[in-house]
Amino acid sequence: MGIREGLLAVAALLALIGLVGASHAAVGYGLFLVATQLLVMGAGLLAIFALTPWFETGALRRAYAGAFWLGAWGYMLAVAAMSGYFLHEAIDGRVEWKYMIFGPAVLAAIVIFDIGIWRVIVRRNLPTVRRFGDLWRRETLDQQALRRTLLDEVMLHRTLFTISPFRWIRHQLIFWGFGAMFLVEGGAVAFREAFPAFGWTDLWDQPGHPVRLAFDFAFDLTGLMVMAGCVLALVFRFMAQGSELQKYTDTPTTVFLLAVVVTGFLTEGARMALVTGAPGAPVSFVGLAIATVLPGSGAWYDGLWTVHALAASGFIAYMPLKRMIHSCATPIGRLFNSQAALTAAKKARSIGGLLRGQGRE
Repeated sequence: MGIREGLLAVAALLALIGLVGASHAAVGYGLFLVATQLLVMGAGLLAIFALTPWFETGALRRAYAGAFWLGAWGYMLAVAAMSGYFLHEAIDGRVEWKYMIFGPAVLAAIVIFDIGIWRVIVRRNLPTVRRFGDLWRRETLDQQALRRTLLDEVMLHRTLFTISPFRWIRHQLIFWGFGAMFLVEGGAVAFREAFPAFGWTDLWDQPGHPVRLAFDFAFDLTGLMVMAGCVLALVFRFMAQGSELQKYTDTPTTVFLLAVVVTGFLTEGARMALVTGAPGAPVSFVGLAIATVLPGSGAWYDGLWTVHALAASGFIAYMPLKRMIHSCATPIGRLFNSQAALTAAKKARSIGGLLRGQGRE
């Protein structure tokens, strides 16, 4: 049995242990946090490798490759452990009906998302990596060009700004708003779910606690950014109708993402309508405004929560299928294109291969 088969067997065992009630939520959340730390570590080590002359090259390669590999498998083990545990809890009747709907939906969405990322980014680029991967050498990297491109094209998108300030604003609001919202949600899962599972103080359940209020404000701010970006994207779609610029629009994705954000705000408003006068409520400024017009009904809240959860799960599964995933892949392509020596070496190898192929005919 190889390493991969062994780890798949461990994943199956973790799911089975959880299913029979011999596990704990802390197992899955612990694996998830460890996997997240490893993936972040891998990204940091890769950045050091590509952007700086620090540390020995071979050791860095092994370190970031190992961190990514371990993080990916840790993520899979975490999903297996949590799936078994929460399925057992649902069978025993300790899970509310809305979570029984959300659990399978988000699990399916994660699996579809992972498969989509593999097909769209990993598998599609594997032939290129196998053919030209050996050209990616630290001693031939133009690190100054990489740093400049990272700042100008990945973070600031200056080229897009020179083409169209309107499209730049729309892109920045959605790109950074969605990215920040994703990070905020990850942190919220840690404080809301993982830490209490370890037996630590449940800060999320303490009204007016600064940590909870900070997350509430961050959710409203990032959600408002995404919503504004989506509205601008729809305005741009209307302006570009029938023109060459229409190819830069993606109305289905925009509408889908806008629906996720709007249902999220409605859910927050319904929650706040149930607990009027809660400490620190003004930090959730969007939810507070919506709470003034929504009835304080538990049925309203549960219904909106379920709609939002299913919409968010659906969007996770949908992401690799349309243009939004390319907004993440395109900056990576720009970083590679900043390397003139690497591009020249790829062209030389391609031309050489063609010439050798013609010589055999």
